[in-house]
Amino acid sequence: METYSHSFFTWALAKHGVGAGRAAGIAGVAGAMLPDVPSIAGTAYYIGVPFLREGWSSMDSEKVFNAVYISGPFGATGVALHSAVLPAALLISYILLKLGHRDRRRIFLWFLIGWLGHTVVDFLTHADNPRPLFWPLSSWEWYSPVSYFDPLHHGREFFLISHALIFVVMAVLLVRRTRRRGKGPKGENP
Repeated sequence: METYSHSFFTWALAKHGVGAGRAAGIAGVAGAMLPDVPSIAGTAYYIGVPFLREGWSSMDSEKVFNAVYISGPFGATGVALHSAVLPAALLISYILLKLGHRDRRRIFLWFLIGWLGHTVVDFLTHADNPRPLFWPLSSWEWYSPVSYFDPLHHGREFFLISHALIFVVMAVLLVRRTRRRGKGPKGENP
């Protein structure tokens, strides 16, 4: 799934779905973005500078893909951040240590939910470029029958459904906001 989609759904769930508040929603967005930060930085590093210097002719797409997603510091960090092991362990520790009383606005909780949610959704929607979900405990990879982008693995359908869902959530939130603004100070229509 696209980084912005991970972030949007986590934000909507935290802030509007369960009413955890603005800070929790922002923390959820940060957690949902975290696994993709290395690939964003790697793309900027490997594509940005050479492209600005030499244009598209300088791009060896397979080499760049491997450098950004598989090998090197960006790829290795991306693999680590796409593993469910660390966020799941931190979430279990959060619960067992009863850290909720210290995290009153649920900022750390929603950061972990966003991070773990991203890894699970990517596990379910990466047909050609999976990441090992249980790294470093296991290097096992699962090739999903569904891709968030590849038309050979229902990528168009997934894109349309996920973006339609974003549109529906935004429409519902807009209608709620419009209705709230239309009410008077005591919740009555003027």
